[in-house]
Amino acid sequence: MITKIRLQNWKSFKDSSLYIDSLGILIGTNASGKSNVLDAFAFLRAVAEGKGLLDAIQTVRGGEDWIIRRGENKFCLSVDIEDNGCEYTIDLRVKRQDATFSYGLCKIHRKDAEEDVVPGKFVDSVRNINWVVYGVQAALDFLSMIYSHLRNVFILDPVPAKMRDYCKVSKELKPDGSNVAGVLCALPSEEKDKVEASLSSYVRPLPERDINKVMAVPVGLNKSDAMLYCYEDWNPEQPVDARGMSDGTLRFTAIVVALLTAKPHSLLLIEEVDNGLHPSRAKELVDMLKQLSRQREVDVLCTTHNPVLLDELGNKMVPFISYVTRDEMGNSHVNLLEDKENLAKLMASGSIGRMMVNDKL
Repeated sequence: MITKIRLQNWKSFKDSSLYIDSLGILIGTNASGKSNVLDAFAFLRAVAEGKGLLDAIQTVRGGEDWIIRRGENKFCLSVDIEDNGCEYTIDLRVKRQDATFSYGLCKIHRKDAEEDVVPGKFVDSVRNINWVVYGVQAALDFLSMIYSHLRNVFILDPVPAKMRDYCKVSKELKPDGSNVAGVLCALPSEEKDKVEASLSSYVRPLPERDINKVMAVPVGLNKSDAMLYCYEDWNPEQPVDARGMSDGTLRFTAIVVALLTAKPHSLLLIEEVDNGLHPSRAKELVDMLKQLSRQREVDVLCTTHNPVLLDELGNKMVPFISYVTRDEMGNSHVNLLEDKENLAKLMASGSIGRMMVNDKL
């Protein structure tokens, strides 16, 4: 699993690191650089999936014009990975000469390897990357393991307008959540029942406690399409399809389904996790994230602007909250909340949410 990422000359970041935990929260003002952190993971996943360098760059917001920090001609993304009791650091370097992008010197270190160990070399002809490896035997299966961790990253930003249409039955959830019904219908029958039962239990408290069941139904001549439905207490005989469900309910549904169907030891990144939810339901959201991330062994990193959500996290979550700032030169920085100067004094005068509202973060 991924435990840390370091961003060097990546977009608005000069040099900053973010630690990954079972549940982490990333906050910051608009344009501070939060989304740039998520873009780094999107780029790494694209590379791991075998996309060419330019195609991987185009998955990032701003593309080749903004992927490298202004005034620089190269960037490095360093990722710490744990696998079977071993720890590795992967340095993926990209350089630009004139208007041409290419990979620089890319390295993989096993953390307990001796400093004077003779490095090995491995040429990834598919991605056109020359790897230098320290403390491990350069082999295809080892590199496949590294790439598998980077592929097990999923960025979710549900778009309710796209979730209201019929969708194809499919095994992998899309980043916009538009095929959530199709993912449910693709599950084996017994697993589908269990997932929908769990989903319903989490969705039930969201509205005025009137939804008692959420389910997906295959439709069409060949049952190759799907639609999401819910049953309400107001009219238990008449199901409501996704077109009649609220934005907040649909976004919450996509998040729960993503957690319930994610592979163990994967990393789920959620943009504006509470978008569309009433502030009074922040506790239900936080409880769900804590429970499912632990049960499913899926690490979760969320961004938010909601002070109510921060307050619901409680003081015990302080070590797992990071905030992004920009300095007078425009460089972004990831900061651990627990390292903030005078934190105890600030928290004594108000909650974490109040600190954010008062621009203390």
